[in-house]
Amino acid sequence: MAIKTVGVYCKEGHLLFGRYLKTKSGFLMKCYIPRIGKDYVGVLGLPIGTDVYCPKCKLRIGRIKTVHGMATVFINHGTVKRIKT
Repeated sequence: MAIKTVGVYCKEGHLLFGRYLKTKSGFLMKCYIPRIGKDYVGVLGLPIGTDVYCPKCKLRIGRIKTVHGMATVFINHGTVKRIKT
């Protein structure tokens, strides 16, 4: 398993999460909050069930949920550029 560092962008090209540590191959489905290197959205500390929006273009990029005991941003695929590793 190779760990890759990727940037997560909204479909308008605004950087949402910088230096995200992606551990599995395939399309990005969720972002574990502890693996986000640079948070340009401000998801750290938000409660579970909160919708997450791009701070510049106001697109809904996902919702915060808990997966495997970690807070996670579940990605809305229509508003985030596809990342495949």
